[in-house]
Amino acid sequence: MTGLTVIVTVNGDPEGLTYTLEGLCEQSTEEFDVLIVDHGCDEETTGVIAKYCGEYVGFESVAIGRTGTPAARNAGMKLARRELVWFVDGGDYLSPESVEKVLENAEETKADIICPRYYYSGDNEPYYLDWADMLAVVPHIDKFDRALLNTLELDGRVFKKKFFDLYSLTFPETPEFYNGKFLTDCLFGCGARVSGCAGAIYARRTGVFKDGFVEGAAPSLALMETVCGFYDKLCEDVRAIIEEETGSFDGDEYTYQELLTVYFQLLTDRFYRYFWYLDDAALTALRAKYEALTAEMTEERKKKIGTLNADLRFPSMFICRADAAQTPLFSLMADFTPDEGLAAFVESLFVQRFPFFELFVRESLLNAPGFPDRWKDCPVIHPLPEANFFAEMRRQAKGVVIPVKDNAPLDPRVLSELSVSKMPRSMMQYSFASRRKKYAAKSYLKKKGMSMR
Repeated sequence: MTGLTVIVTVNGDPEGLTYTLEGLCEQSTEEFDVLIVDHGCDEETTGVIAKYCGEYVGFESVAIGRTGTPAARNAGMKLARRELVWFVDGGDYLSPESVEKVLENAEETKADIICPRYYYSGDNEPYYLDWADMLAVVPHIDKFDRALLNTLELDGRVFKKKFFDLYSLTFPETPEFYNGKFLTDCLFGCGARVSGCAGAIYARRTGVFKDGFVEGAAPSLALMETVCGFYDKLCEDVRAIIEEETGSFDGDEYTYQELLTVYFQLLTDRFYRYFWYLDDAALTALRAKYEALTAEMTEERKKKIGTLNADLRFPSMFICRADAAQTPLFSLMADFTPDEGLAAFVESLFVQRFPFFELFVRESLLNAPGFPDRWKDCPVIHPLPEANFFAEMRRQAKGVVIPVKDNAPLDPRVLSELSVSKMPRSMMQYSFASRRKKYAAKSYLKKKGMSMR
């Protein structure tokens, strides 16, 4: 059967699922059906599923018990009846012309995989993903395209179902990188043709502190080994392909160096940003992986990596938690009273791209109900008594003192940008306040449908 099956995987969140299904009801074509795969929904969410399946032709559902998303996708894949399949998670959204534009693209390009535009929505600052936008305008995408390598783990792509059946492909049932593994199997194992589709938009809902985490869990050594195992295998495959196609492999080939850059940046962005979640064993393994990757890079690539990560002070970033706690660049002083926003503020500190900070708080703030328990014993949190708080804080501070007058969450870029600022130390607190305001204003305007550069 021609057309497209949208497979919606869901395990809760009735409001988010309603948002997803309403978007599907607004599509500009009827050449598609919807299969909702329930993998552990509560009663309220199953009620939403029953409502839409009862009211709309082409909406069906299947319940498979409590599993992960990969298993739910595999179950939906077996039941899909149309030529193309589009995997969507409950809470995400397809713009009204997306299905129609994808079907037109498939007819024009005969592509096996179609990449739409990719939009992050939700609690954090909404934005289109630049790498995905680069792919969305290309009719025939090379499998070594840098933008494709930078988006291996993205959701929201459309696949021809024949791949699943012809090559017995399935999503690996792991909590991390199942999208990337599946896509590379299609690219390197099946020779899939890839096309971009700028007229289709996949909106991915995300939260302020969820990016990079697996179902709320912090990064770990096991998670890092999963990610590294995936990319190590990909590097092996690319080396073999280059050698087969050219007769030799020297290691300085542009494609391979691009892949190393992507790999290095992914580890930096996905793990180093969560420095304080990692134990010293994971940090030691991360340091060893960085050293192994840089050993394979050309001098030109090493310079590029240094430029891309100037705020992280390579290679001085390779330190343990105790050393980092002793060498903060910024000494933040929490000068506010506790309220319901306290937890969000504290959590925002521990997803900063630049982790070399310390936070001084009054003992009453540390013991307030909203202060996250997991950070109370962190070596960069310094509780002080109310008496002489300011004087004692300034006596103990190891970095640039920055008063924080309110508990609005910090955008992840604030400390990173401040660390490479050419501003004198005496002006840092003003620059800090300016950056907080800048990103808060951009986020507010974008949520209102406006923009600000």
